[in-house]
Amino acid sequence: MAVKEGRGSYARERVPLTKGHVNRAHAMIRKDEVPGRGLDLVDTECSGLVLRVTRNSATWLRKSKTGTVRIGDSAVISLVQARDQAERIRLAVPGLHQPKAEARIYEEVLRRTGSEEDALDAAWPEEDPETQTAEARRRDGPWVLGDLVDAYLEWKVPRLKGRWATSYPTYLRHPELLGLSMVTVSALDLEVMLGVRQRLLEDGRTKRSAAKRVINQFRECMTWGWKEQALRCRLVHVEVPWWDRLTVDYASGTRDHVPTVEELARTLAVAERHRSLGQTEHSTGAGLLGALWAVVLTAQRTSALVSTEVAACIPQFSNSLPGWAVIGWPGAVMKSQMPHGLPVPPAAWAIIERYRQEDARSRETFRPWMFPSRRGEGHVSYLAINQLLSRLQGLREGKPAEGKADLFALYGIRRWTPHDVRRGLATFLGERRLGGAAAAILDHVYGKADERERTAAVTRWVSAWKKDPAEGLIGAQ
Repeated sequence: MAVKEGRGSYARERVPLTKGHVNRAHAMIRKDEVPGRGLDLVDTECSGLVLRVTRNSATWLRKSKTGTVRIGDSAVISLVQARDQAERIRLAVPGLHQPKAEARIYEEVLRRTGSEEDALDAAWPEEDPETQTAEARRRDGPWVLGDLVDAYLEWKVPRLKGRWATSYPTYLRHPELLGLSMVTVSALDLEVMLGVRQRLLEDGRTKRSAAKRVINQFRECMTWGWKEQALRCRLVHVEVPWWDRLTVDYASGTRDHVPTVEELARTLAVAERHRSLGQTEHSTGAGLLGALWAVVLTAQRTSALVSTEVAACIPQFSNSLPGWAVIGWPGAVMKSQMPHGLPVPPAAWAIIERYRQEDARSRETFRPWMFPSRRGEGHVSYLAINQLLSRLQGLREGKPAEGKADLFALYGIRRWTPHDVRRGLATFLGERRLGGAAAAILDHVYGKADERERTAAVTRWVSAWKKDPAEGLIGAQ
């Protein structure tokens, strides 16, 4: 029932709006039955959305304490579309968006073309950091985590003293955070960062004190961005800093799952056989599938592996080892902070290279990454590997998705993560008394001697190769 307001104001009726209410409004206008000055139908299902009915029109409005924005004519914009526009206006970033103008553009394009997609593209274009230049993104946003870290360190490091000024940045550039460097700051959430924290705590080579510094400095960095660069970080509407819930007191269970060689082989076969998991799903890109093969074949940390550059790979590096290649990684992406190199046998190299060639054929160009992303010009994200494994298990956001088959269960594969492959390799070689080989492959250190002596031999070969290619390759043989 409509509630009459003061003289000269609109009658109000608060209801969960339906299409029937819209039809009723149009009928009232047609029959000249609009009461008084008019009627406001307030939608209880969408904050601030009002259908204002006057003698001549029924118009969608979005009302708030800061003012009223006209969304458009209800003859052009449906209830569902009006709710979507009201939510976009609510979340609009001050200084970046002009809701009144964007709502006007949306209505006009929708009226002219009838295409909601065209109207959204014209009024609310999606921000894609991968299509921007780094300079434009840094100036206008949206910032990715790498932008925020760079800006924060520019501000923070000059305020530090002594060795702390040198060591402080290494924690914010930990491989676990480097893997998120191209993720927009506003897209980060507690679930993603809990995963980072868990991996830090489960990794035996990361001391608890170091894990605490990584998490604490991430929190400090996010707080600085929230307070000082909220517009560029798109954090204007964040009222409570979710990152304050991150601590290192979380006691996660120790992972002890070691996938068998058969399980890993079945996974690769399933991933190749089911590159497309449905009509609404994108097929697995060549770069991502190549990265999954590389994880299984090399057991390297995914954060470093996915960033492998073609220029860092040397096919046929030794005449005495026909077909063998060497893959190298700079210290900046390695957990040990030292360069690391890995000889790869011909069969493994052929598979990895095959997918890079497939990507090049599809684009008619070679890109500088061994594992190029299907989107943009960058490399695949290590998160994409985890997401692929989840899709094969029929999971969405960690839970079984309706109508999606669990291919792991179907083919007798226990759940595993990329890091489990490293544990599996260490176990496999350790049982054969080849623990030193496992340490070299995994870039682990061993013993209690001086750090230089404890560094795995393969790492030292690559360091030597950077100074003298002949010396390094002879050592690797």
